[in-house]
Amino acid sequence: MSILVLIFVLLIAPSTLTSTGTTCLETRARATAGQNVNAEEAVLKVTREWLDAEERHDKATLQRIIADDFQGTAPRGNIVFKEDVIPQPGASGGGLAITTSDMKARIFGDTAVVTAHGVQKGGEKRELRFTVVFIKRNNQWQMVAGHLSAVPKE
Repeated sequence: MSILVLIFVLLIAPSTLTSTGTTCLETRARATAGQNVNAEEAVLKVTREWLDAEERHDKATLQRIIADDFQGTAPRGNIVFKEDVIPQPGASGGGLAITTSDMKARIFGDTAVVTAHGVQKGGEKRELRFTVVFIKRNNQWQMVAGHLSAVPKE
C-alpha cells in the first residue's frame, strides 16, 4: 500500500499549485530568474567600475576588482596577468579608455561572462570587443579572465 501512496505523491507533486496558482517548480524558476537579473545588474556595475578605473589609472579599484589569479589575452594575443594590468607607480596617462556599447552579462551561478563592443576614446579610435569572466568570491564579483580583441577594419 505504501508504494501506491509514494507513486501517487510523485505523480501529483510536480503539478501541486501554490496559493497563486503556480507550481512549486515555476515559483523556483521565477526566483532564480530574479536572482539572475540582480546578479546581471551587479556584474554590469562592476564592469563599468573596472572600465572607469582603467581610464583613471585607479590602482585601488583595479586591485579590488581584478582577482590575484587573473589571466587575460591582450589585443595582440599576448597573455597578461594582474600585475601586467595594474598601473605601476609613476605611470603616466590612462589605461584602457573606451566607449562601450552592446554590453551584456550572462550569469551561471557564481560565474558571470560579460561581452561588449567598444571604441577607443583617443589615439587611433580602434573598435574593440572584449569578454571578461567574473567569479563571485566572498560576496563580491572579481574578474578572473579577460580577452580583448581589435575589430579588423574592412
